[in-house]
Amino acid sequence: MKLKGIRRQKRGDKVIRYHRATGIRLPDDIPETHPDFVSAWARCEAGQGQPDAPKAPAPTGSLAAACIAFRGSPSFKEQSPVYRDILTRNIEAIRGEYGHVAIKAIKAKHISADLAKLAGTRPLSRLKTWRKVMDHARRTGLIEEDPSLTVKAPKVKLKGHQVWTEGDIEVFRGKWKIGTVQRACFELLLWTAARTVDAVRIGPQHVGKDGVLSFRQSKTGGMAYVPWTATLPNWGAGWADERREMMEALRCLAGGLTFLQARGARPRSEKGLSNLISAAAREAKLEGRTAHGLRKARLTRIAEAGGSAHAIKSWGGHKTLAEAAHYTESADAKRLVTGTEQEQNAVSPAERDTKTANN
Repeated sequence: MKLKGIRRQKRGDKVIRYHRATGIRLPDDIPETHPDFVSAWARCEAGQGQPDAPKAPAPTGSLAAACIAFRGSPSFKEQSPVYRDILTRNIEAIRGEYGHVAIKAIKAKHISADLAKLAGTRPLSRLKTWRKVMDHARRTGLIEEDPSLTVKAPKVKLKGHQVWTEGDIEVFRGKWKIGTVQRACFELLLWTAARTVDAVRIGPQHVGKDGVLSFRQSKTGGMAYVPWTATLPNWGAGWADERREMMEALRCLAGGLTFLQARGARPRSEKGLSNLISAAAREAKLEGRTAHGLRKARLTRIAEAGGSAHAIKSWGGHKTLAEAAHYTESADAKRLVTGTEQEQNAVSPAERDTKTANN
């Protein structure tokens, strides 16, 4: 199937490809059927693509010129697509207000004043961007000392995404039946534990001959492996019916290059998917439930069913075991008094009654 909206230019023996609507250059070292190419195209279709660097000229020695230089550097390009987007938004905000100022004139007090204008978690994110731009400027000889290093990181109280309980999941399913878009999006997120940025781009091309859905996470670069049609592990054997329901729910959206693409429509955006889940949850009288909470629910389920930290790392796409360990730590504590789901299911009610009577 040939992707639409691509402008192809032949340069010698090479074909250069651009997304027609945005003008963003697409990967030219892989076939158009490759999952990474389809993902890049889908991001552009959803309006999430970013040019590699701003095109506006900037005076030599200015903060704007330093920002542009950083965006063209390997240290910027080696970041994940998600974090590059965050850095880009901060850089453009910095350029908009202070781009005309000579970078040598920027002091710690100026950076602190910029942070003071922001609320929530934004000051911390902005400071991290200042430090990356200034560090690059120092390493390239634009400044001798980095003023951002003396700026104290703002204290931010982070509020984590609430994990969906089994009761929440049943309420949502009761409100949104199979055949609705809300249910299809919900089931894919819950089964795969994918972040919204990845959920909107994965599709049939990511399922291998072994029946495993494999995709590289945009945020961390780690690989996630989800049993799609493959045999489920022993601790997840009881999830077969849930997986079948997920497959059935997705049929109302089948036909696109991504699982969540409606027939003949553009791929969904990350923000659109997140808003859809939050709004659907509110309609089901579930407040404070988010798409990311579904990821945490799946990983919590793996731990409580008896899955190891290695299993959580593989399914969730974590880069290190430490990132997955907190799921198993709480599950291990709970298991001391309840046993695993697998252990509980292995004992019949009659056997439990006999053991109780003998005790």
